[in-house]
Amino acid sequence: METVFDHNITRKELEAVFGFATTTLEDLVEWTQIDHYSLIYRLYIYRKQKDIAKLYSDKIPNSIHKVFGTCNHDFAI
Repeated sequence: METVFDHNITRKELEAVFGFATTTLEDLVEWTQIDHYSLIYRLYIYRKQKDIAKLYSDKIPNSIHKVFGTCNHDFAI
């Protein structure tokens, strides 16, 4: 399963994506691949790499959660 940890995430980025920097892969064991795509999307938004963020956004099925959860963020693009 692809996770943010496959994208060389830094401690600062962990804090930006999760709200704290102590998250580990083991903490995310019960998350679905869609959940992980959402986190990867947020990582690339934080990195201001909109083209890569869009690739991951496109992998997330259209839903209320996608509009109001995943794509509703405080990161400046």
